[in-house]
Amino acid sequence: MFNQSFHEFISQNIQKTRQSRKNDIEDRNAFLAEYPLSRIKNLSIDEYCLGTEKYKDSLSYLVEFGKIGFGIGGGSARKHGVYFSKKDNAYMHGAETIANVDEFWPRFRDELYKFLTLSGESESALNLIDYPLLQGMAIVLTKYLSLYFPQKYMTIGSASVLKKLMNNLGCPYDDSMRCHQLNYILNDHIKKEYIELRDEDGAVLGNLAWEYINGESMKVHRNNETENEKGPGLGDEDVRTVHYWLYAPGPGASMWDQFSRDGVMGIGWHEIGDLSRFSSREEITAELQKDRPGHSCKNDSLALWQFLTQIQPGDIVYAKRGAHQILARGVVTSDYEYDPAYDDHYPNIRHVEWRQTEILERSVKSVQKTLTDITDITDSVRELEDWFADTEEEMDNELIRPADPPYSAEQFLSDVYMDRASYETLVGLVLKKKNVILQGAPGVGKTFAAKRLAYSMMGVKDQEQIMMVQFHQSYSYEDFIEGFRPASGGNGFEIKKGAFYLFCRKAADDLEHKYFFIIDEINRGNLSKIFGELFMLIESDKRGNSLQLLYSDEKFFVPQNVYIIGMMNTADRSLAMLDYALRRRFAFFDMAPAFKSAGFREYRSRLANEKFNRLIECTERLNEEIAQDESLGEGFCIGHSYFCNLSEVTDAALSEIVDYELAPLLKEYWYDDRSKSIDWINRLKDAIR
Repeated sequence: MFNQSFHEFISQNIQKTRQSRKNDIEDRNAFLAEYPLSRIKNLSIDEYCLGTEKYKDSLSYLVEFGKIGFGIGGGSARKHGVYFSKKDNAYMHGAETIANVDEFWPRFRDELYKFLTLSGESESALNLIDYPLLQGMAIVLTKYLSLYFPQKYMTIGSASVLKKLMNNLGCPYDDSMRCHQLNYILNDHIKKEYIELRDEDGAVLGNLAWEYINGESMKVHRNNETENEKGPGLGDEDVRTVHYWLYAPGPGASMWDQFSRDGVMGIGWHEIGDLSRFSSREEITAELQKDRPGHSCKNDSLALWQFLTQIQPGDIVYAKRGAHQILARGVVTSDYEYDPAYDDHYPNIRHVEWRQTEILERSVKSVQKTLTDITDITDSVRELEDWFADTEEEMDNELIRPADPPYSAEQFLSDVYMDRASYETLVGLVLKKKNVILQGAPGVGKTFAAKRLAYSMMGVKDQEQIMMVQFHQSYSYEDFIEGFRPASGGNGFEIKKGAFYLFCRKAADDLEHKYFFIIDEINRGNLSKIFGELFMLIESDKRGNSLQLLYSDEKFFVPQNVYIIGMMNTADRSLAMLDYALRRRFAFFDMAPAFKSAGFREYRSRLANEKFNRLIECTERLNEEIAQDESLGEGFCIGHSYFCNLSEVTDAALSEIVDYELAPLLKEYWYDDRSKSIDWINRLKDAIR
């Protein structure tokens, strides 16, 4: 399973990890100065819990979202034990209303303080059976322990990850152990077996172990049909968007009453044991086939692999019965857990905050699989989300989204080969004009830069505030704003709203935040047809003004906080210029090849390959020729992204760039001057010989 032993991994990464964790340790020490363990003895309930008017000043908020320890953000406030529910207008303990707060709170607070204090003194991890008021708080308690006792507990709060590590490192454990117990035992095992880590801080040890099990040292062979790995092209490689799942709670929803009561979703196949011991879907398939030789077990292994690795806290789950009934909507609030004590046939569980309403009878038939990711089936997701929005109150502070990864201007400048002055000019254009088109030759990084530009202006990688579409010859007003489409039940037609309409409505409900609508290949569509009456509405000084829409007679406006970023390839001869009426409503920002930028020079220096350097120098001379050619010009120069994302340079990689990317482009550029295209192709090939 692993490329290298833990000993090798330690020797290669320990210094880097110590350096990278310095800030984490400083942040933890600042937390301990503000919240020494003794302070918990005297906390008021409002100083502790989420959901109150000043919940951002609470200890629970700081533990969940502050820059300390490992992440537990997102999901339900229930994991903190006590919280305030705005929906019920009451303090809650788990799913139960606290009848007498003055009597209950001191008992809970004293039990929490006693558990933490004795954990620090004990030579073993305490059993939660002795602390009934703290049930359901395993991950939060593990985080507290890692903060207050970093020599005994490391910064890992996932039971499945801890078990993977324990299996690999030969550390015995019992399946009934809770997260904090696994953490304590593994921490003790590592420090005994790996002398060089004996005095390490829990932040260093936790990060080192986490990277070993989840980082480059582990080869996880993911099946292409079930995983869509994000590359760096759009800047989303570290962004985990909310996924939507259809889920059957047992055959014919036979387990629904139990699962909804206990706040879990369970999946069967108990005979193969703890799923966290598997590192690939193929391993699960092989295990299933032991009892069913000759069967593909395709759907079963897919459901188990997705349940183990792909569902995440914050995801939305719709419990279903049969092909047409939706029983409830839930929010996943935990990682995968294997708990054979929970149910003999359903030991694989995740905790879910279920919101049950009246049963939804759907005209559209649902798939019959146990578990299905419907995130990309946007019509189904929209139908379900709209129905539940109409039948229940909006979820309040007791359900909180996971924190989005931060993204700064400095990160943009590091990722995109652009100097700071150009970046600040571009940001100024977006803020002032509200509509900007990034134009340039192929390979200058327009698409690469677009989302990253939006992220840098928002300060976080929040997918909820961005939408990206691509125009083409068939893209229409009906796709963009609204139009008649066949009704979902198959009876006649109905007006369905388009991508831009829905995006603007969402932005209008959140005016304090910036929203970015990104249009790739903007000049490939029939823009007059697509934008329709929006010609006027998108202008910066017309934002907020309403016009009546074509089909619905509804009044519509483009909010002030919506910014449009388009991308246009200046080298595509098959496309007409933009309509002048639309052109004046956009600012145009030229993106040129960035071979001379500091970032690209650093990239070349890091690769340190003479053939690569010669190829770049030849391409720069080629661009001078293209810029001077009257039939081409600067808009046809070859961009730097043809040469990016090389972790190492090989002769084969360079030949592929020349033979299969640059050569066809030059033949198209000089289709009427074959000798010139052949001459430059040969020069490029000579550069890498």
